[in-house]
Amino acid sequence: MRFGRLPSGGLIALLLLFSASAQGAERLGYEEGKAKALSGSRLIKAYEADAESAQYRRQQAIGGYMPQVTLSETWMNTDEPSSAAFAKMAQGRFDMQYFMDELADPSDRITNYRTKLEIVQPILAGGQIHYGVKQADAMHRASLETAERVRQSTVYNFNRAFFGLALADKALSTVKVSYGRTSKYYSMTKDFYDNGLIVMSDLLVAETYLLMNDQAVKEAEKNLAVASSQLQRLLDTDNEIAVIWEDPGFSFEENLDKYISLAESGRQDLKAMEQYAETADFELKKSKSAFLPQVALFADYQRNDDELLGNNGEGYTFGAQMSLNLFRGGSDYNKVKEEKANQLAALHRIADKKLEIKSEVKGAYHSVLAAEKQLEAAKKQVQSAYSALEITENRFKEGLSKVTELLDREVELRQAELSLYMSEYSLIVAKAGLHFAAGILK
Repeated sequence: MRFGRLPSGGLIALLLLFSASAQGAERLGYEEGKAKALSGSRLIKAYEADAESAQYRRQQAIGGYMPQVTLSETWMNTDEPSSAAFAKMAQGRFDMQYFMDELADPSDRITNYRTKLEIVQPILAGGQIHYGVKQADAMHRASLETAERVRQSTVYNFNRAFFGLALADKALSTVKVSYGRTSKYYSMTKDFYDNGLIVMSDLLVAETYLLMNDQAVKEAEKNLAVASSQLQRLLDTDNEIAVIWEDPGFSFEENLDKYISLAESGRQDLKAMEQYAETADFELKKSKSAFLPQVALFADYQRNDDELLGNNGEGYTFGAQMSLNLFRGGSDYNKVKEEKANQLAALHRIADKKLEIKSEVKGAYHSVLAAEKQLEAAKKQVQSAYSALEITENRFKEGLSKVTELLDREVELRQAELSLYMSEYSLIVAKAGLHFAAGILK
């Protein structure tokens, strides 16, 4: 029997002869699967909702510039002399006995309905509104950056799960093919034993290898089930999935500085931290502005009557109010100190995050380089293993090699093929990891 060479052509070159996941399962390509993972991610939806919430908080903050309009209706019933007198005055009734030289105790209770429309327009709020709006803007931008980082994290996890299932599928196919080869060699060994060409120990060795391969098939089936469940979780489905191994097309340049620069300028989690640091800065400015005067205009229209919605006692009031914070027990002073400490803490965290990101990018970059070298070595190893098995099989048929040598070569070929698929998987995941570390994973 002659063994063909490993076909060339990259990640999709090897024909899978025994694909367990393809039987009766949903066929899923990379782009289709990624779209499903993104559209169905509950975590992405949660962070998108957070970003929407932040947008509404921004609108709330802007509303602080607008006038505050209040309509109120108050009912009062009293026999307390001063309250009753002022209620009658509010109703415009000044001819009562309450306004004589000596006020008599009222014998009847007084009822008053007050309808009031009030408008307050802030003019100067000591920076509270201005910096509140800026804080809300920064929080909204931070939430958008966080949502994008979560999206990229989902894509990265999808790559690991998608190609993890493809790897498990290839591994199962490989060990099944290996089992078939070992079964053939066992049959050949048994024929030789029956013809008195080899001893019982050789037959037992062949049987042992066959049982080992049978165990390897069971282990590969378990790994396939685990990998399938991980992808099903990401896609929020219980359907059986058969993935199509294809190159996702991640670019790579041997330029570490480029990826570090991209990460330092574009990493979404870093940009979110910088936005949160801005909010700390605005909070500091807002706490300082508590010492500034506050000015507002106000106006109201009132009706007071002893009947609901009556039109007696109509009146308009308007004016201006200014307040200046002189002393509140030192709370404002200590608030400024607190916010300065918070701002400093945010700056230190950002500096540490930049170091962390640089380290992540370096690690991811060198992982790609190592994976590329490993893949090249694995391809050569498979070619060598094929040739060695072919030669050893021919020598075994001619009685020049022991069955143990033949079975060892078969195991080496199986391990070489598995190593090749693992190297392909590692390279894809390493490139995805580099793009994720640089903040450019699409």
